Amino acid sequence: MSDPRTTVPRAVPGTGGSPEPRPGTRLRPVGVRLLTTLRTTLRRPLVRHTLTVLLVVACAGFLVRSVAGDRAAAEAAVGRLGPVLPLAVLPALLGLWLTALSWREPLQALSRPMTRATAVRLFAAGSLGKYVPGVMWSIVLQVRLAASSGITVLHFTAAFGLYGAVALATGGALGAPTLLGLLHGGGAALASAVAAVLLLLVMPWLLGTAIRIVRRVPALGRRLAEVPTDVLRRSVWLCGISWVVTGLHLWVLVVALGADPMAALIPCVGGFALATALASLVVILPDGIGVREALLALALVPLLPAPEAAAAAAASRLVLAATDVLAFGYGTIVG
Repeated sequence: MSDPRTTVPRAVPGTGGSPEPRPGTRLRPVGVRLLTTLRTTLRRPLVRHTLTVLLVVACAGFLVRSVAGDRAAAEAAVGRLGPVLPLAVLPALLGLWLTALSWREPLQALSRPMTRATAVRLFAAGSLGKYVPGVMWSIVLQVRLAASSGITVLHFTAAFGLYGAVALATGGALGAPTLLGLLHGGGAALASAVAAVLLLLVMPWLLGTAIRIVRRVPALGRRLAEVPTDVLRRSVWLCGISWVVTGLHLWVLVVALGADPMAALIPCVGGFALATALASLVVILPDGIGVREALLALALVPLLPAPEAAAAAAASRLVLAATDVLAFGYGTIVG
């Protein structure tokens, strides 16, 4: 019996005894050449700049389309809330800054130390990507910039997954008491608030356990570092604070429409957090357009008449869109 390790490849008839090529060997050089040509083309400055401009134009087009989808309500919001819109942008910008810092915590633990300015720049540069249908475009923009800072795709993806879980959990924890309070009264709201605090307390431990389970996969365990619990705890609480601060932009709008400031605070903050968290799950819609506004209007109906609640929800969309444009401009110019 012949040794399979020394078996000579069969000769191809009519080729003078030359061995028969293995399947795929004729395709591999072609594939390599295509990849090399593609990489060379994409590295050309003109091509890179053209693709960047096209991507920015596409994001801007979807952004305009998102606002135009609620044009009637947006026009009413601009007419009544125009003077306070710039004031409402301030807490939205501060909230975005805190969100970027929350996202930074697991990313730098997995990859390398990162300054606050770098984290905000990377996070802000992908802010317009969420206006394109699907969640991938914002990630693509941020992955590209992160790669230029020496952050691998694996580390960025893992950090994005951790932050996504943190954002959904904290948004739901802040919003659930508001929803249950509207449906079942103060007792249910208080009970859910206690449960929400407990969830936020154990959330770092749950995330740490999930990371340890993933690291049991040999290929990932060698490439992913264990994220300390205190890092995850900072991410959770920074994200929770960012929800509260960002929600204040809606409170400014609602108070400007005549709602009682004290009565409006919790519904605005909690309603915004819950509506945004739930709308982010509808990935086929750019930035949850329509879903978030509908949920926000429902949360504001106890405070305002239905038309004014819809106007405040549309104005919230305008404020956050302006914030994303400013953040994208900052990230693009600085980057």
